[in-house]
Amino acid sequence: MNKQRLQQKQYQNLSPQQIQFLGLLQIPIVALEKRIEEELEDNPALEEDEQEEVILSERSFQQQNTNDFQFQIEDKSESLSDYLNQQLIAIDIDSNQQFLVNYLINSLDNNGFLHRDLHAITSDLLVNNNLDISELELSNALIILQQLEPFGVGAQNLQECLLIQLKTLHPEKHLEQKIIRDYYTPFSNKNFEYLSKHLEVNFETLKKAYSTIESLNPIPGNGFSKSANTTTYIYPDFTVTIVDGKLETVLNKSNVKPIKVSQYYQNMLKETEDSATKKFLTEKVEKATWFQSAIKKRNETLKNVFSAILTIQERYFLSGNEKDLKPMKLADIAQVINMDISTISRVSNSKYVATHFGTFKLKEIFSEAYRKDNGELISTKEIKSKLQEIIASEDKINPFTDEQLAELLGKEEYHIARRTVAKYRENLGLQTAKLRREL
Repeated sequence: MNKQRLQQKQYQNLSPQQIQFLGLLQIPIVALEKRIEEELEDNPALEEDEQEEVILSERSFQQQNTNDFQFQIEDKSESLSDYLNQQLIAIDIDSNQQFLVNYLINSLDNNGFLHRDLHAITSDLLVNNNLDISELELSNALIILQQLEPFGVGAQNLQECLLIQLKTLHPEKHLEQKIIRDYYTPFSNKNFEYLSKHLEVNFETLKKAYSTIESLNPIPGNGFSKSANTTTYIYPDFTVTIVDGKLETVLNKSNVKPIKVSQYYQNMLKETEDSATKKFLTEKVEKATWFQSAIKKRNETLKNVFSAILTIQERYFLSGNEKDLKPMKLADIAQVINMDISTISRVSNSKYVATHFGTFKLKEIFSEAYRKDNGELISTKEIKSKLQEIIASEDKINPFTDEQLAELLGKEEYHIARRTVAKYRENLGLQTAKLRREL
C-alpha cells in the first residue's frame, strides 16, 4: 500500500532584478565597463555624471603616479591566419592553389592544427562554393601550407606536427623521425627501456634524440592571437599596497563611467500629463535609479567581502609568503559579513587583486585547513607548495611515485594519503612519476 506524506519545503524565487544584480556582482571590472556602456545606450534616463568623472580622473592620475599599477597583456600578437597569408603572397602559385591554401588556413584551429579530413573539406567546397575539387588538389595545397612557418601548421595531430618539424628543420635526424613515426606511443609514455631495445640504441643516444624532439614546438599556433586586432588585458579589481607598514586597499574603477539619473527626464516625468509618455518615463527613470543603486551596492559588497578577506589574511598580504596564508573557506567569509556563500563565490571567482608580490585571482587564496601533529592549523596550499618543491628537486631519472611523495611529506609533518597526493599533484598540473622521467 502506497503511503502518502505531507512535506513542507521552502523555495526562494529570485526576481529579475535580483538575477541582474547577481550578474553585476560576478563580472570583473573590464566587463563592468561594457555593461555600463550598454545601459547608457539603452536607457536615455541614465547618463554620465561628468562632475564625478572629473574628480575620479584626478584621483586616478594621482594613484597611477604614486602606485605601481601594472596592466598584464595576455596577447598582443597578430593572428596566425594573417601571418600565414603574408607568406602565401610571396609564393609563386596559381590563383586556384592560392584559394585552396587560404581555405585550409581558415580551417585551422587556434593551435594551428587541421583536424578535419580532406574529404569533408572537398564536400564543403562543393556545397558552399560550388567547386568540384579533388582530394589530390587539396592534398597538394596542404603540402604548400605545411611548408609555411611556423612549421607544423596544417598537421592533423601532435605526432604529425612533430614529424613535419623534424623533416623540415632536422632532415638528417633519421632516428628522431623513426621514433615519432613508428614508436610514438612508447615515446610519449617515456618507455626508455622499450625504445632502447627495439631501436638498438643506448640511453645516451636516446637522451640526445629526446632533447632534439623536446626542442620542437608542440603548438605551432601558440603566441598568435585569435584576432589580429584583439588585445586582452587583465586589470585588477583590487589593489593592495603597504603604507607605513599597514595595508591600504583600493577598489579599482579603471574606465568605469560614473552614472546618475537624468534630471531632465525626472523633470519631464513630473510635468507631463500624457499617460503613455508618463508610463514610458516612469519605466526608464525607475530602471535608471535601480541600475545606479545596483552599481553602488555592488561596490559596497566587493569592499565588504575583500575587507573580511584582508582581515583574515593580513600577514599573507604583508609578507607574500605562502606560509602566512591561513586556511580560509567561502563559508568563513560568509559568516563574518553575514552573506550567502554564493555571493562570496561570485565576488571571488572572477576578480583579480594586485599586490607587491604579484597579481592573481582572488579565489586562489581560498583553501582547506590541515592540522599538523603539533595541533597547528595550516592551509593546504602550504602542502601543495612543499609537494611542488619536492618534485622540483627530485632525481628525474628515478622520480618519486605518489606513495613515496606521501612518505616524504609525512616527514615534514604533512600526513596525507597517496590519493590526496595524486589529487594535489594534478591540481598543480604535474604529471605522474612515469611521465616525469628523464634520461
